Amino acid sequence: MSDSGIRRYVRPVERQARRERITPLTPKMAEQAIAISTLSPGSKTLLRGLLELGSVQNFPGGGIGIEYGSLLKTAVRPDIVTGHVEEAAMHLQERQVDVLLVPGMSGFPIGSIYSYVAGIPAILLRKSEIRPDRPLTYSAGAFVIPSYTGEGDVVMTADPTGVQDIVDGLLGAQLAAQNEAEELHLSLRCAGADDIIDKATMSHAISESASVIGEVAIETFVSEHRKRTGDQRLAHAHVEVVAWVTPLIKTYNDPQRHLRRSFGITPFSGLSITGLQTDPQAIGIEGVGMLPLLGHNR
Repeated sequence: MSDSGIRRYVRPVERQARRERITPLTPKMAEQAIAISTLSPGSKTLLRGLLELGSVQNFPGGGIGIEYGSLLKTAVRPDIVTGHVEEAAMHLQERQVDVLLVPGMSGFPIGSIYSYVAGIPAILLRKSEIRPDRPLTYSAGAFVIPSYTGEGDVVMTADPTGVQDIVDGLLGAQLAAQNEAEELHLSLRCAGADDIIDKATMSHAISESASVIGEVAIETFVSEHRKRTGDQRLAHAHVEVVAWVTPLIKTYNDPQRHLRRSFGITPFSGLSITGLQTDPQAIGIEGVGMLPLLGHNR
């Protein structure tokens, strides 16, 4: 726990594993390998974009990682991400997700697109600097996590007004359907989205945060309903995280096992990354091989 009483998460720095270097495929062989792979059409297009725009870098707060800002963070490329987003949106719809939780700032672009295409409202968790001289009021579910770029710890918070408005709309429909019920059963099926899942630290934090945010919002909804109507039926609240979606997942860190063990979730990802190399710049993709990062190696 942090000094302010909110939950604190520690994200280990990722270090380059000592292993035999793999010679990446030539650009022509890489294209052939992508074409004959079992990757979905959306994932193939996403991969081609990553090879053109991505690079391997060392981040002060996270260690070795992928720089893909102009693909997923600082630019929006419908020509590259549309197919993957449609596939992720279908995954969310199949799991009957009510609300999506997305961390900022890097997760906002892709998370917002997931939300729009899937037709699922999103709660965007704002990232704020922790400053002793400027105390913040933390909303339900807030947590502290180190910045990946090494700029210190940040606190992640949801806007209570925005959350309540989304939840009130969802629960209002459930309440109307239980007009004759002896007891009320109100539920929220949540999902998380981020631009990448590396060690599942952020995914774990958001999944726990979602439970707190949802339970408080349901409690507030029931309280306001009782004030307006005098309805004193016993109310049961159930909040569940049922899915995670992301363009990229570092399977060599095995975050998928952590999410399955902790929350029973197998995350949906566009690309599964099996390894990174800096010299020459290359990225391992499950089902394809070690591929050169073309834009950086030219």
